[in-house]
Amino acid sequence: MQLDEDVKRIAARIRAWRDEAGLTLQKLGDRAGVSASTIHKIENLQTIPTIAVLLKVSNGLNRRPSELLEEADGGQHAAVLRSDERQQLAMSAYTKMEHLIAMIPRSQIDVWRVMIQPGRGPGRPGTDPWKFRGEWVLLVEEGSIEADIGGETHVVHPGDSIHFDTDHPHRWIAGGDQPATVIAFMMVPQRLHDDVLARASALNKDGVLESASEPTKAKAS
Repeated sequence: MQLDEDVKRIAARIRAWRDEAGLTLQKLGDRAGVSASTIHKIENLQTIPTIAVLLKVSNGLNRRPSELLEEADGGQHAAVLRSDERQQLAMSAYTKMEHLIAMIPRSQIDVWRVMIQPGRGPGRPGTDPWKFRGEWVLLVEEGSIEADIGGETHVVHPGDSIHFDTDHPHRWIAGGDQPATVIAFMMVPQRLHDDVLARASALNKDGVLESASEPTKAKAS
């Protein structure tokens, strides 16, 4: 039966991804908000998980839920994005963003061109520094940025780049009195992508434009 095959595929992938990530049953359970015994039963075909449980487990593994049922050779291995097909977003009066790549299954990296006004960016003064497990590379095309990484400030000029571990508290803004254009290479958990874009655009997580007098406290993860 197809259902049996799907359950076997889900079980095998959860176990393979857990092993690949070096997670014990307990560690994955803690990350996913699911008991270790439930994960054990799923992996050993002793239970058919609910959709809610699968969403939690895939989130704990930093995987898209759809990957659990993809055919082994049915995924998209390459994606070409033509220059005239790029998604361009006017996120606010302060920020414009352009998506530079097409996404493929299991992608761990995303690339955007970010155009921000002076003093704007992910973590302008008055907001809390951000941290999460991942990496960022910022390549400045025009203007300059001021990046505060772990309490140390770096000024990055056109043609320069900065690569940093986002597990340290960080923020970056357009420096000086000129707008900045930055190519942002992001390797972040899928569940944080929306927060990354909102923060980069000076919007809060609810899509409301932040005011200078009432900064939004960014969510740490």
